[in-house]
Amino acid sequence: MRLQARRFHQICQFGGWILILVQLAMLLWQWTSLPSRIPAHYNAAGEINRWGSKLELLVLPGLSILMLTGLNWVSRRPQLWNIPAEITAENQEALEAVTLKILSILEALVIFWFALLETFMISGRSLPIALTLGFVFIMFALVIIAILWLTHTARKYC
Repeated sequence: MRLQARRFHQICQFGGWILILVQLAMLLWQWTSLPSRIPAHYNAAGEINRWGSKLELLVLPGLSILMLTGLNWVSRRPQLWNIPAEITAENQEALEAVTLKILSILEALVIFWFALLETFMISGRSLPIALTLGFVFIMFALVIIAILWLTHTARKYC
């Protein structure tokens, strides 16, 4: 079970690196044609509420790289994880596998969100409200699903 979760994590990590490289390549390809001011922040309605330098376009890929390397480091140290269930010898492998899968899914979603946000920043467009609300709803739902998944897995071993 742990091996399957590790493989899933590696696939998500690989996909994340590919997305970051595509994001940076797109940014470099368009760099000279970008205006000096780009949308730098959006409010909850998806409207641009701050403009900034095009250098700020490097922030999201930089955060993605930090997140990928940081979560890769954390993924190799399950003793640091805050699992909301009692860990026993019987359920440890299953809980670690589930937690690693959840971390991988959340990591992939955030990197995808950053890449999508970067695309809107480059284009100078506002974010569609459905996109903003959809992301918040998906992340909230995933946190609840993750907690339920972990507690269900822990109970199977009680």
